Amino acid sequence: MPVDQNDNYIITRQDSSSSRPTARFTVIEARSGPHGGLTLKLRFDSGKLPKIRKLLNTTLTAIDPKLQEPFELEVAGFPVFGGKPSIDRLYRTGRIDLNVNCSQEESKQIRSGWQILIDLK
Repeated sequence: MPVDQNDNYIITRQDSSSSRPTARFTVIEARSGPHGGLTLKLRFDSGKLPKIRKLLNTTLTAIDPKLQEPFELEVAGFPVFGGKPSIDRLYRTGRIDLNVNCSQEESKQIRSGWQILIDLK
């Protein structure tokens, strides 16, 4: 479903565990990153869309749909294979690709369907 700035699909909602607004994404694909870590393809689900420049070095919370212990990932950058990331693309498609730093054990766990929360500070 395309996302539009004026569409009701973009809502501001607060995560029940936090008093800050969050953006919730679903992992479409996770693969090994070029310099370690992972490259995540994410689809926007709910919350407030973050600004692209605020994503760099942000800490994400990864949640397993089987309700295992969540863990944190750090955004290391953006992959270049998809073109330059832009807020326009994020609003239009609801998708973004991120390179994240994580341990080797964590990188083996993350799969399609996981939830990613971004705390908007």
